[in-house]
Amino acid sequence: MRASRLLLVLPLVLAAGCSDLSGLADDPSSSVPAGTGSEVSNEFSDTAPFTVTVDPAGLTADIEALEVADERDDGYDRSLFPHWKDDDGNGCDARDDVLVKQDRSGALTEGDCDAAMTGEWVSMYDAETVTASGDIDIDHFVPLKEAWGSGAVDWTTEDRQAYANWQENNWHLIAVTASSNRSKSDQDPAEWMPEDESVWCAYIWAWVAVKTEWNLSVDAAEQTALLDYTASAC
Repeated sequence: MRASRLLLVLPLVLAAGCSDLSGLADDPSSSVPAGTGSEVSNEFSDTAPFTVTVDPAGLTADIEALEVADERDDGYDRSLFPHWKDDDGNGCDARDDVLVKQDRSGALTEGDCDAAMTGEWVSMYDAETVTASGDIDIDHFVPLKEAWGSGAVDWTTEDRQAYANWQENNWHLIAVTASSNRSKSDQDPAEWMPEDESVWCAYIWAWVAVKTEWNLSVDAAEQTALLDYTASAC
């Protein structure tokens, strides 16, 4: 069962002192983005494929609510997250779906999948505008290795595939320049932040949103960095 579908019922379970989640309804409508009081949409902003107005107090509360635990990286392999799948059966794999959805030219459709695309993408990490899909990477906002060490080690392969291809919002998978994505690699905000400081608040919000939605933990240094960036950038 995907962690985000448990988000709204977890407080009730914890209040009851029950740790068995197996009987809870698998309701995707219970997914809620992080940042109590924040306003968010899938509409493009100047430099990101989503728009968010962050409530700093709410975001701070969400960061403090995340479980703090050491990462468990042993056994990680990228193949454990089957990715770039056509989970929605539309003929496009997840990479191509994101390229079409986050293209700002408005000229691309599902018919452009499985080929090099010419469009317009703005990379959130470095504010670069790119027109050739070959210069774009699709980044997992919370990288696969980070997700593994933060809780996905205990997931089923089905759940890891869902995570690797998730497209219900515009901040889980994001089109960015290949160079910025490779600079980020699998680092968390204690180790790496985007070159463009104007997006730092939105970056922290989205990181926390993914961690919250998928019930992933943070390590101590990561939590400190998230709180510090929220205080300074939001």
